[in-house]
Amino acid sequence: MTSNDNVRAELAACPVCADELLVQEYRCRGCGVVLKGAFRRCELCALPEELLHFVGVFLEVEGNFRSVERRLGISYPTVKARLASVNARLAEARLRAGAGFAPDEPDDADARGRSDRLALLRGLRAGRISVDEALRELRDE
Repeated sequence: MTSNDNVRAELAACPVCADELLVQEYRCRGCGVVLKGAFRRCELCALPEELLHFVGVFLEVEGNFRSVERRLGISYPTVKARLASVNARLAEARLRAGAGFAPDEPDDADARGRSDRLALLRGLRAGRISVDEALRELRDE
C-alpha cells in the first residue's frame, strides 16, 4: 500500500459493541514488513475525531479557554465538559494499559475488579457520574 487513499483513520472502538479494539498487526508501506502481536494503542489516537480536534485546538492555544471558545465557537461550560471527557477517556486508556486488561482474561476476582473499574470509567465518559464520584468509587475499592 503506497497511497494514503486506501488508509483509514484508526478505529477507537468496535462498531458492533463499542468495546476496545486491539491492534494486532502493523505493515510497512515501504518494504512490506509485517509486525504481528498485541500492540498498545496511542491514548490520544483512540479519541473520537471531535475530541482529537478539540485537543489539537486546546494545545495550539496553550490551554487558553477563551481562545478555545472563540476558535471552536463553543461556550466555556462546553470547553470544560470536553476537557473532562478527554480526561475520562485518557484515564480509561491508562487503566486498561496499567491493569494489563485483555478481553480474554479468566473470570477471577481480580478480572472482575478491573471490569468494575472499566464500567465506572465508561459511566464517567457517558456523563452518568461525575469525576468526583468516579474518584471516590476508585478510592473506596
